[in-house]
Amino acid sequence: MADKFLIIGGGIAGLMTGIALQQAGFSVEIFEQAVEVKRVGAGITVAPNGMAALEKLGLAEQVKAMGNVSSKGIAIVDEAGKPITKLADEKLAFPIYAIHRADLQAILLGSLEVGTLKLGRKCSNLTQDDSGIVLKMEDGSEISGDYAIVADGIHSVARDSIFGKQPLRYAGYTCWRGIAKTWPKDADQKLFTETWGTKGRIGIVPLANQETYWFAVAAASENSIVHQTYELSHLVRRFESYHKPIQEVLEATNPDKIISGDIFDLEPMKNFAKGRVVLIGDAAHAMTPNLGQGGSQAMEDAIILRNWLKKKR
Repeated sequence: MADKFLIIGGGIAGLMTGIALQQAGFSVEIFEQAVEVKRVGAGITVAPNGMAALEKLGLAEQVKAMGNVSSKGIAIVDEAGKPITKLADEKLAFPIYAIHRADLQAILLGSLEVGTLKLGRKCSNLTQDDSGIVLKMEDGSEISGDYAIVADGIHSVARDSIFGKQPLRYAGYTCWRGIAKTWPKDADQKLFTETWGTKGRIGIVPLANQETYWFAVAAASENSIVHQTYELSHLVRRFESYHKPIQEVLEATNPDKIISGDIFDLEPMKNFAKGRVVLIGDAAHAMTPNLGQGGSQAMEDAIILRNWLKKKR
């Protein structure tokens, strides 16, 4: 009987790995704690290494079709909009694409075999021995398999069950993210920008379908009460001196859909595998959200793991 791989977590890392292993002929089940798939989240940039991983699975063209390409690169600018530096995409094998996280999720879900993803299944503990692994679910049930792939994010319970509690590091800033229902006339739809100034950093990333993904960060103490109570109006005032079209983008955002929180990364681990368990994505190497590398390196994880397993088969 073929080895059975149980993947904990149905985010980018888990879904990509499920697809990669199924395409290679492995038996896979994915367990996700969310009870249903909703159109939530903000945008995500997929860097060249992420696009290369998607290409390996035959999914890059779908992302290109549903995303928006930064064919003019990524520019770092000052508060007045004057360039500080620029990364030119035309020099790279794959340009950087921006896509709504929900659209990327839909592409990945549609590429899995029917029934692979099990919703409403939260793993509360993970154990292993020489014969296999056992997932202990929050509802009291247990699921057995041959190997576990842990992809349940930076706060992974499954990881801590096997590797012990892993320390997180506060990055020194808090972040807000949103989707504006507009493509401002003052913005170049093929240029992604990040503005650096005295009030913080703010990124403007045009998506497809006349939408714009934005993110804003500000230096703050961890769990700052002031920033926890920030509303959209506070952000509008905070960045009112910044160049166009920042104000227009913020004002075109549904305030109820803004995602906010302090930013952490994971203190580097010495290894990502132990016995029959391997960590991938943010469960293994959570990083600050720069240049789309969190998601893109999770995609790379899927390809590297698949290639290694095929070689060892």
